[in-house]
Amino acid sequence: MKLFINISNLVMGGSIQVAHSFLFELKKISSSNKYLICTNKSILKNFDKSSFTENFTFSTINSSPVKVLSRIRILNELNRIESDFNPDIVFTLFGPSYWIPKSKHICGFADGWVYNPDSIVYSRLNFLSRAKRKLFNKYKIYRLKKESSHFILETEDAKNRFSKYLNLSSHKISVVSNTYNSVFNKKIYQLKTPSIFKNNSFKLITISSYYNHKNLDIINNLVKVIPKEYDIKFYLTIEQSVFLKKFKKSSRIINLGPQKIENCPKLYFYCDVVFLPTLLETFSASYLEAMKMNKPILTSDLPFSRDLCKSSAEYFNPLDPNDISKKIINLYSDANRYNSLVELGKKRLKTFPSSRQRAIKYLEICAKQINKD
Repeated sequence: MKLFINISNLVMGGSIQVAHSFLFELKKISSSNKYLICTNKSILKNFDKSSFTENFTFSTINSSPVKVLSRIRILNELNRIESDFNPDIVFTLFGPSYWIPKSKHICGFADGWVYNPDSIVYSRLNFLSRAKRKLFNKYKIYRLKKESSHFILETEDAKNRFSKYLNLSSHKISVVSNTYNSVFNKKIYQLKTPSIFKNNSFKLITISSYYNHKNLDIINNLVKVIPKEYDIKFYLTIEQSVFLKKFKKSSRIINLGPQKIENCPKLYFYCDVVFLPTLLETFSASYLEAMKMNKPILTSDLPFSRDLCKSSAEYFNPLDPNDISKKIINLYSDANRYNSLVELGKKRLKTFPSSRQRAIKYLEICAKQINKD
């Protein structure tokens, strides 16, 4: 199989981590397949091309085809790359691709904004932002249906919503669960604790870029309502410029800055709880990373989080700082509940595939679609 793996449209966020994980596993799978990885300059630094075998070829375009002003030039580059490689199939890891290949095209999709129009996250937007988002959603739907013949979603719930909202046959949609990166399988040796973690506080960490639907701003309210006798700190991993703009100055809120995936296991190790006040997800790998690192999960009481975590998380109303504060303090004070959530997380984790199994599933779907009329 000659597989064109298109990640040229990715720019930031969890999709980059999935791409990293997929390619890392792909190079360990013995196969006669030939792979062309099409990326863009902004994310090329995430991949060490020298570590890949000769059946991998990398092609780099200057920028993502998402950018309208340079799109025609970028599309010409993509067409040329595809023509030179002559693939059996193109797999865009997360779409829309903003490009229509001549070959058969499979597209992954994980933007919950598009197929969850009734989500509470829309209530947080002003009229103009809400109108722009819904218009953008319609454009994405148009692009998806025009560009691809088969889709990959991350959960059965997402598949059902996607199928219904886009009016697509469920036969055109496969499900491949997200999972944690294999870097979390490596043993973490006891190292000297970095000074930023050298305190006796109860540490809550959120490893995520800043997006409106992540609801990270709620932390500004939490540091005001959590009584001062509780030594509780929040650790974030966002751009410093965004942090200074969005968060109030407080010794309880600490920004570590954007992190490479290789460094994330250590961050979990140094903290006590994974805190996810998100309003909208398809699948957050942070849930599984927390389970893998034996950390309890504090997260929003919404269908997507319940579906993924079941009984292995402590849930709160993500719009109510007092409820969130209460749940944090309860976990801070109750060692039995803390340990119980860790054990429940270990059990829940066993129901998800490994990153290797996910990569194999992607390949199986691609192979099947090649021979499908």
